[in-house]
Amino acid sequence: MKKTLLALIALSVAALVSCGGENIKPTGNKVVDELNTKLSTVSITGFPSGKETSSATWDMKLTIAIPVVKEVLPRVPGGWVLQVTGHSDAEGGITAANNYKLSAARAKMVFDRLREKGVKDPKVTQKGVAGTMMSGKCGKMGACQRRVSFRIVPK
Repeated sequence: MKKTLLALIALSVAALVSCGGENIKPTGNKVVDELNTKLSTVSITGFPSGKETSSATWDMKLTIAIPVVKEVLPRVPGGWVLQVTGHSDAEGGITAANNYKLSAARAKMVFDRLREKGVKDPKVTQKGVAGTMMSGKCGKMGACQRRVSFRIVPK
């Protein structure tokens, strides 16, 4: 019974974490591509449309993401940074000014929370990209677009 319960918990956590997976584009740097694959499993989803804050679910997802971020940071090569990237859906337009503001606020909220939890590495940056980097997991107006992801990008 205990093993079954543990398996159920593990599956639930895996489902929660994987629902935010990102489309990974190769960078040509094997280490960076490996780190981005690992980071793609810990996107934070669950942001309501038009809101920068989310339910308690996002805090649980952030708690799951923190150890992965801490594990990845020492391996980030020179000339690269770990970007906390805020996203929005296409409501109002993919590149609408309001969506840039909203996605930047989401990224900042997660960035600040990481700092509160002890992730203060100068290699961590933040950026809002509005709806310019759509997830392939749902339509352009879908809830999966309203997320914060982590990825290694050139400095």
